[in-house]
Amino acid sequence: MEFYDPQVILFVADCERAAAFYANFSFAETLRSSPTAPVKIEMTLGGFGLGLALPGPAASSHGLTPVTSGHRACVTIWTDDVDGAYAFALAAGASDHEGPHPFQDGRLRVPFVEDPDGHPIQFVQRVAP
Repeated sequence: MEFYDPQVILFVADCERAAAFYANFSFAETLRSSPTAPVKIEMTLGGFGLGLALPGPAASSHGLTPVTSGHRACVTIWTDDVDGAYAFALAAGASDHEGPHPFQDGRLRVPFVEDPDGHPIQFVQRVAP
């Protein structure tokens, strides 16, 4: 038995809009369920798989009960510039959640934003000792 290519799926209101947003952060599209009006788009960044899927088809095809509001998942992206990443994300359409601040006794700096569907995104930067 072999396991490979893990992926987290975020339920979104509009796959195209969500994919365009995550493309800003170097996520590359790897699969689209349909050339027009896709119900799922898959993307990767550094070996991490991100699926963006409509909740309705997941419910009707697989018997799932997608949660479509609140902080139901968090995407973490490491960077060498959290201040720049934070500003860039806001300019790309993210909503502010919490600006850059120290974390882990000052060893890291992190801000949080929310994507257009309300999923939190945490940018993380290591701070030199």
